[in-house]
Amino acid sequence: MDLNRALRGTAVGLMALSWGAQAGDIAESVSGGAAHSGGAAHSGDGGYFEMGAAVSYLGSSGDLRYEDDDSLQPSLLISGVYQYGGLFAEMIHQSQDGINLGFNFWNSENWSLDLLVANLLGSISRIEGVDPSQLNEMERNYYLLSEEDSLYIGAGLRATRYWDNQYVLQMRLVHDYYDDQGVYGSVRLGKSWQVRNWNFHMLGSMEYSSATLNRHLYGVSKEEATTLFPEYQPDASLSFGVELGVAYPISQSLVFRGFYRFWSLPGEVSDSPFVTEDHRSVASVSISYVF
Repeated sequence: MDLNRALRGTAVGLMALSWGAQAGDIAESVSGGAAHSGGAAHSGDGGYFEMGAAVSYLGSSGDLRYEDDDSLQPSLLISGVYQYGGLFAEMIHQSQDGINLGFNFWNSENWSLDLLVANLLGSISRIEGVDPSQLNEMERNYYLLSEEDSLYIGAGLRATRYWDNQYVLQMRLVHDYYDDQGVYGSVRLGKSWQVRNWNFHMLGSMEYSSATLNRHLYGVSKEEATTLFPEYQPDASLSFGVELGVAYPISQSLVFRGFYRFWSLPGEVSDSPFVTEDHRSVASVSISYVF
């Protein structure tokens, strides 16, 4: 899921995949991260940090509240993982699951269970201090189109299953305790494979959004409704997506990555008066230096 247009290693590790069952975002596992070189996320205390630059091509957002033209956007890449005694922090550039702070409390040969204490994702919210019932229709239209950036900060559980040194399944379920936005869950299945020094990956996703979350993001209350944006109260939903990507070690410290991501929007979202498309997509390339 991409809650607000809704945010993911060392180079040597791209040449020798070896996963152990400990804490780690699935994006790092399949795209060639520190886990592949015995980094902190999978083999004990420590971590890595990387900085670089990325260029992303964003397809039409399909949301009237945002810029709706295809656009090419440069950005600074900051990514890293650190783990100490089971505690971990993850900020992974290619991740669909935001920033994670948590505790890895159980491992077996193939399974890992994590407590996510703070899962941070981008979100939106209405302008504070405004009573829509006191606005005329034109003012309510402006109010509905003027969403402010916000945060979804959730807590919950994450379970990860590794096998055959190339597959990983990750399931997570979190509930927002920052702004009571509801429940978000995901099931992601990834595969990584090597062709010479190129590391390719494929990632399939199924995402769950509760009715509370969908109404927060895409709903219109009776008090807010206008002719342009009629009342809309969506139910819970499931959405599906796929990602294809590649990583290549330019040198021992420089890494090139690229990916294309496509996801469908469920009817509960695409039927919103804010939304004009039934899908979203993004393509991105980056070069980063790993410390």
